[in-house]
Amino acid sequence: GGDVVLAAPSPLAARPIGADALPPALTEDRTVAGAGTLGEWRQRTPSISTPRQFRRVRDADGLLVVGDSIAQATAYELAVRAGAEHGLPVAVNAHPGRPTEPATDWIVDNAGLIPDRGIVVVSGANDVFAPLEWWRQVERVLAAADGRPVYWLTVHVDRWSGGAEQRWADRHHSDWLNDQLRALAERHSNLVVVDWAGALSDDWLSDGVHPSEAGVVAWCDLLERALGLAP
Repeated sequence: GGDVVLAAPSPLAARPIGADALPPALTEDRTVAGAGTLGEWRQRTPSISTPRQFRRVRDADGLLVVGDSIAQATAYELAVRAGAEHGLPVAVNAHPGRPTEPATDWIVDNAGLIPDRGIVVVSGANDVFAPLEWWRQVERVLAAADGRPVYWLTVHVDRWSGGAEQRWADRHHSDWLNDQLRALAERHSNLVVVDWAGALSDDWLSDGVHPSEAGVVAWCDLLERALGLAP
């Protein structure tokens, strides 16, 4: 009989997934002028639970929330609700003005505190100043979560006090950050995008970024549904 010729493997299948396989939201530079620069955030007062609270959340499978001033604004209402309605403890590491990279550093350093329920991340609003490759921080959080769910709130920045150019840059960069988030969610089944930006109305905001009193209630409603705590 003749020689058996084995088909060569498809060069496409043999190639490792490289940058050419990433969606445009992750590779294109969509930066526009006008957003300004990140302010000094380290001097601002954070809200950080005690080490005992963090351990309690891990051991009781409660809610761990890491983020910025939006996380800080909603933490009290969320803790009251989670405790009263669901018997769940809440622990928070929220620092106003903090961008995602240092927030991620904390998550990576404290990955052992992430409960089985997963982690809630409220970060990105302070990355409108430098949105390029923001998604790499999201990937670091996903690696730290090690298969546990990561609930990430979409970003909405539109500083009402700013001029037209700044407000357009704010919205444009917010949209791009959210595109990066969704592109990663298509690749990671444990990344749950909680669409705050898509749900909100103007009366939920106090300044185009931070939630009003009504916004805090709506934010907690949205997160409770995403976590499967409310219908």
